[in-house]
Amino acid sequence: MFSVLRVPKLGRVWAGQFVSMVGDGVYTVTVALYLLHRDDAPRALGTLLAATALGGIVTLLLGGAVADRTRRSLVICTADLLRILGVAALLLAGPDASIGLLAFLGLVFGCGAGVHRPAYTALIAQLAGRDRRREASALRAATSRFTGIVGPVAGGAVAAASSPGAGLLINIATFVFSMATLVRLDEPHPGSAADGLAKAGLVREALDGVAYVRGHGWMLAVMLQGSAQAALVIAPMAVVVPLVIGDRGPAALGLVTGATACGALVATLVAPRIRSRRTGTVAMLGLLCELPQIATVWAGAPTVWVVLCSVCAGAGSSVFAVLWGAALQDRTPDSMLGRVFALDALLTQALVPVCVAAAGLLLGVLSVSVITAFAGCALILTVVAVLPMSGVSTLGSPSKEGSTTGSVP
Repeated sequence: MFSVLRVPKLGRVWAGQFVSMVGDGVYTVTVALYLLHRDDAPRALGTLLAATALGGIVTLLLGGAVADRTRRSLVICTADLLRILGVAALLLAGPDASIGLLAFLGLVFGCGAGVHRPAYTALIAQLAGRDRRREASALRAATSRFTGIVGPVAGGAVAAASSPGAGLLINIATFVFSMATLVRLDEPHPGSAADGLAKAGLVREALDGVAYVRGHGWMLAVMLQGSAQAALVIAPMAVVVPLVIGDRGPAALGLVTGATACGALVATLVAPRIRSRRTGTVAMLGLLCELPQIATVWAGAPTVWVVLCSVCAGAGSSVFAVLWGAALQDRTPDSMLGRVFALDALLTQALVPVCVAAAGLLLGVLSVSVITAFAGCALILTVVAVLPMSGVSTLGSPSKEGSTTGSVP
């Protein structure tokens, strides 16, 4: 996996994004601590985070279109600049900033994140080349998992040693470092005439990305499956697990969270070596590895069993992420990568905020066992429903099924 860093320019981009993602983890902890002293801290933080999520969702498709019509390094720099402005404005306004201003700054930060994600994903795939895209997908996933562990820990340490404001300054510095690594990168332009990218406006280009995915049935089926799973499985479990395990003490919750992250990190190192005639089947079986964790929470099993099953859940979800990401990269022309990745992210994320809120409300009416049982059944049904569809079991590989489904035109 790490050998892909020897690809010219890719190692340089990865280094900048690694530092930037650590900064994102620092931000998630320090921004909460920054607003904590307010009398309306839950409302203030909730408003900021909700606005950030909304900004990220509404800009994903257009961000993907932008990433497919101009140099992706410039798009990432623009996204970094937006987030620098958002964090800097928050520091200048102070922790007692009005709710309206927090909502606006959250939107700015979220728009930057929404523009950044498809551009970064597409740039890594573009620089890796088609021969190394599985390794690049695994490296990207491993980086996300690792920085998701290191960043929050670093943020807590900085806040404890200095102040939450210092953590926000560090976040700004990581964006500056990211931009510095992208200066004069001079990567190939993704929207050349040879790729047939029509300059008909961002909205039209975004819709072209949707049409491309619709024309590849297996791709749309897996994306819709991901949307259903995020809404019906991931969202309710994101509420249930902290509440159930958190009642056993902070140490128990920390063990479960860390076990999931560690399982995911290890799996991203192994997944690129998986070779199967039916990678889609392997990927879907990876998703089913979440069932033991759901079952242990449903049964109120001892913490040690929940921890062990959380390792399995994290590993399975990462196997799916690596194989699915590599398949998208392999089957999508470079000129479409940004829009396809943006649509995938949009379908996965769009319903999560609403479903998380709904799960919180339902916990006041229904028992934990009912909600976890529903999540387990939904996981099984979404996998069983999509796996028989044409092209899904091989993730669109024509050579495995003897058809052209999912081929790149």
